[in-house]
Order: sequence, then C-alpha cells, then structure tokens
Amino acid sequence: MIVSVLLFVSACGNGSGSGSLFKDGIEDYIGSTYQLFDTVTSTANSDDYAQVYIAENQDISTVASDIQNHEKPSEMSEERDGKQIFIYDNQFVTLTESQDNSSDTMIEVAGEEFVQKNYRPSFFEGYLLASLLGNMFGNNWGSNRSQACKVNPSSCYGGYNAAGTFAGKNSVPSIRGSSVRGGGTGSGK
Repeated sequence: MIVSVLLFVSACGNGSGSGSLFKDGIEDYIGSTYQLFDTVTSTANSDDYAQVYIAENQDISTVASDIQNHEKPSEMSEERDGKQIFIYDNQFVTLTESQDNSSDTMIEVAGEEFVQKNYRPSFFEGYLLASLLGNMFGNNWGSNRSQACKVNPSSCYGGYNAAGTFAGKNSVPSIRGSSVRGGGTGSGK
C-alpha cells in the first residue's frame, strides 16, 4: 500500500510541467492533434529537425487557445502580423497563417538546439526580447548568429512560411498533403 502511494506521488512529480499526470508534453499533444505537414532539417545537424503541422480551417487565435489550454507556455509573444511564438521547456512553437489558405494555421515545433543553430535572429524581432534569447543561448547569440547569416545566408532559417532558400528546408516534402497524422507509426492515431 505504501509503495503504491509513493509510486503515485512520484509519478505526479514527473508530469510535463503542466501539473497533470495524464497530459502529454506539448510536442506530443500537437503531434496527436494536428496533421503533420512537413519537416525542416537542421543545417548544423541532420538528425535535428523542426516539424510543421497544419490546423485546417482554424485561425491563429483558435489554435493558440487550444495549445495554451493543454499546457501554458513559459513565454509567449502577442499575435501580430500573422505570427505568434510560444516557448516551452525546450521547445519553440510558432504559429503562422498559411500562405496557401489564410483560414489555416501552420504550427512549427522546433527544439531549442534547432532554433539556436538555424534561425536568423530577425525572426524573433518584435516578438521575443533579445535578452530572453540571450539568456537561453548566450549573450552574444544574436550578434554571432547575425554574422553567420551574413556569411552564409542559406544556413539561416526565417521560419516555415518565409521566402528564401534555407539549405535544410525540404524541397519536395514527402509528407505534404497526405492524410497521415503526426507522431509516426504506432503512435495510436
């Protein structure tokens, strides 16, 4: 009996940070709720990638509300110019209005390492404080990354809907437009 209580109490402490034993982490939640649309591979590490999901016929505020109802982010920007950014423990979730259909929302989930080594700093201007990113990635991240982007623009990512050529952006997505839901094989979809 005591062992059962201790296991239950310790399991409660191992949740996704949202205070609930039964909630998935934000990445799992998005992967099981929205359709996987594309992936973007890191130019720094081919094993690292961002996943892009689509919320069809849902605007940014609807998707933002849904995601926040599942798990409150540690930081979030205001919605502006068709973009909103959430930061979770080690995940960046970016909502953007689809370029193909303004009634759809693109949801990009990128790990902290992907963001640090691939994004151009200007992507965050006006959305997140430079000091916040400096605390996460080091105080010189913005200037170092800006310099790297000047030297090699194709290694700097400006977000999924951005124009330009990012070397890691999939030119022919293998998943785009399919009815396969996120999470991969055997994930219970």
